[in-house]
Amino acid sequence: MINIKKEENTKKEINNNINSSKDVSILKPKPIASCNYFEFNDLKKGDIKNCLFILRNIGGPYEKINIDVINIDVINVESKVNIESKDVNEKKQVSFLKLTKLEPLEKNQIDRLPLKVFFQVKALDWSKKYEAKIVARLDDIPEEVVVKLDTQTKPVNDFAKIFSIKEIKKINQLINKIEKITSAEVALVTLDSIQDIKFQNDDISKINIDNIANKLFNEWGIGKKDKNNGILFLIDITNKIFRFEVGLGLENIITSEFISNTSNKYIIPNFKNGKYAKGAYLALTDIFAEIFRSGKN
Repeated sequence: MINIKKEENTKKEINNNINSSKDVSILKPKPIASCNYFEFNDLKKGDIKNCLFILRNIGGPYEKINIDVINIDVINVESKVNIESKDVNEKKQVSFLKLTKLEPLEKNQIDRLPLKVFFQVKALDWSKKYEAKIVARLDDIPEEVVVKLDTQTKPVNDFAKIFSIKEIKKINQLINKIEKITSAEVALVTLDSIQDIKFQNDDISKINIDNIANKLFNEWGIGKKDKNNGILFLIDITNKIFRFEVGLGLENIITSEFISNTSNKYIIPNFKNGKYAKGAYLALTDIFAEIFRSGKN
């Protein structure tokens, strides 16, 4: 009895091994990216950002690898990479996103995977949203990585990185409240220097904060079109200057005199002590109160 059971068990084990080997032979490759989603929302026009993800295979064997960049917003625009030769072959390069380099994860690895996939995004313009996806295929099995770039006007555009996340959230809430109650649109922009902003056909010798604020205000289209009720608060950290650009619909309320008083009371004292968030918040609160008192909405 004991021997028979052993024989039966042995037969079952053999059958299981045979079935397992069959499963392995038909097992398809399964590409996996270390990250499937990238979003960039802190780039100025002209800024470039380099990133990478790691591509692995957790499935069966494969014969070839292909990586494509497919633009979601523009149909039939793509860029292809041939992994076999390790060259980046571009059919038609997507303008804001491109693959730049492919490297094995380990210098001495024999297999082609894991692979480091390097890519680059470029902010081509202000007030634009871009989206594309990188599709990696092992034979015909795909893995998608979504890449988004947003240079849309946001309440707080802290390019100089002078605010904490908590401070940005607080100022965002105030600006959203201003729009909800008065319909006025406010954008706060911080720059290391106004030299960071470049517009087409700009005369470098005439670049100053007044011109930059005016052009940025108009390019972003701040304010409701039918009310011209936009306000841009631009801060240049390096040169220690700031500027308010006010839409025509609010010029009789947020006057030069009002801005001067608010600046002397809230902005200048706080900025001198490095309290940029506090100064900006108090100034915008004062502006909110002035618009609200006027009944302009």
